[in-house]
Amino acid sequence: MRKGKQPIPVEEKTEAELAFIIETINNCVALPDSIKNFIIRCIENALWFPDILQRKNMSMKRLKSMLFGSSYKKSNKIHLKNSSAPSVKENNGNQIINIDAIPSGVDLTNANITTIDPDAIEVGVKNPTISKEQGIPPAKGHGKMAHTAYKDYVESTLNIEGLKSGDLCPLSCGGKVYTFRPNIPKVLLRIVGQQMAEVRKIKVERLRCNLCHYLVQAEIPAWVGTEKYDASFKSMLALLKYYVAIPFYRQENFQKMLGFPLPDSTQWDLIEQLAGFCYPIFNVLKKLAANGTLVYNDDTHLIILEVIKQIKAGTAGNRMGMYTSGFIAENAGRKIALFINGRQHSGENLADILKLREPEKPPITQMCDALSANIPKGLATIVCNCLSHGFRKFDELVDFFPTECIHIMQILGKVYEIDEQTRTMNPIERLEHHKTHSQTIMDELLKYMTALLGEHHVEPNSELGKAIRYMKKHWHKLTRFLTVAGAPICNNIIERALKVAIRNRKSAMFYKTCYSAHIGGMLTSLIYTCHLAQKNPHHYLTALQTHGEKVLASPDDWLPWNYQDTMAKECEVVDATPQVHSPPWDNLAVA
Repeated sequence: MRKGKQPIPVEEKTEAELAFIIETINNCVALPDSIKNFIIRCIENALWFPDILQRKNMSMKRLKSMLFGSSYKKSNKIHLKNSSAPSVKENNGNQIINIDAIPSGVDLTNANITTIDPDAIEVGVKNPTISKEQGIPPAKGHGKMAHTAYKDYVESTLNIEGLKSGDLCPLSCGGKVYTFRPNIPKVLLRIVGQQMAEVRKIKVERLRCNLCHYLVQAEIPAWVGTEKYDASFKSMLALLKYYVAIPFYRQENFQKMLGFPLPDSTQWDLIEQLAGFCYPIFNVLKKLAANGTLVYNDDTHLIILEVIKQIKAGTAGNRMGMYTSGFIAENAGRKIALFINGRQHSGENLADILKLREPEKPPITQMCDALSANIPKGLATIVCNCLSHGFRKFDELVDFFPTECIHIMQILGKVYEIDEQTRTMNPIERLEHHKTHSQTIMDELLKYMTALLGEHHVEPNSELGKAIRYMKKHWHKLTRFLTVAGAPICNNIIERALKVAIRNRKSAMFYKTCYSAHIGGMLTSLIYTCHLAQKNPHHYLTALQTHGEKVLASPDDWLPWNYQDTMAKECEVVDATPQVHSPPWDNLAVA
């Protein structure tokens, strides 16, 4: 369009009006057929171009969202009467300053703030007065963590020399000293850095007779062990690879810089040794998942070099895909995570798992998206579809259809708020709560979407029309939470879990063989199940190795949520965590 030209006005026509125009052109005797066809094609192209442009913008918006996140985020707003000065309020004559409201460069030297002893501040007191000498404490929710946040630590006590509880006061006032606040001790935290592994060289003295050549060597105590790499080191390797997503070759280069050669082939050998102790647990977890009440499942793609070679050689069959299938099952209040890497879809892997289900149990409730690949063939499940998937379809279109999409998203947001209120309810109470409060909201949403299509406010073949038709097509499964006790409203929990596998894929890019892919999925399953059970996965994997024979004999007693109880009953450790009797390394020479 040349400079100074006005844009062409946009004409909006309904389907009936367009049909009448095309019919009029066809019935016009004065126009030859070639011109009629040309005009009709121009009309069709004019209709096609905005649609394809919208789809292109849709894809670009989706890509932008993937790279940079959503364009809207909740933020904590600070309301200030005067933005040029910090907000100050009086509290019993003392000035309390809102730290978040202090602009940079504000001088608080002359502020009227009372000086107090920081150690005298009681735990739990809100808005303590601030000392000029001590500066400004951080606002709640920011800054230092309390010492109680650290669960794994080495504790020591500093005692007062020459003075104990019950002794006379050193100031000779006639009083006696006693423990000050025994329930609130003064604690100093010192975080010391260290490498992933500590190499320990143990020199064994040997003596030989110069006549008969009899060789005598020092006795090797039990704490030295028989293996070069101990169980805790193998556990740390597994966590770094399958949770932190550090590939073997990157770990090799990093450790080499620190003076600790660790070839990637050695790392794989150690991972394989660890996996040998995990097979019994993995099989028990699959059986427990199969006999649960609810299962979430989804897929993400995967690369296995062995399969790619088979595809290129023409021996892989018709199927070309490779997938990581993720499952989170609920059984007796426990959450179980399973990751299966291979060539099968999520639905096929779920069918294999559900074959372990006891026949007398009712069908399991299944939450997934609407893809047919997630449904197990030949097995009955109560299928629920993810409401978040429907929400995202309107979120992607909000720039093109703001009025309709925002209204639909606001309605769905009310349902999520109601679901948040049911977190502490049992399945029956939750179902009744949703029936009472969510049923009318969902009915209103269905009525609104039906009116948009029925009254021709939305083109059925447009992107918004497709999003509405998706919701209506799967409405029965999207609203299972209104009819089935315990049915969730979204599949977000498994999508979060799959990010563990996705970041490993993005970092390491591929598995070499189907065997290594299977081991990776199994170890990821145990690690993430520990995460769901709020247990230390390093302690757990170490315990499986140090009690390998007992794990093999009775794997049901060595699951992430009960292994500590099993160890405590056997009185093998006092604090129910895997321990290794350490030698007096402080007395050894350090090279």
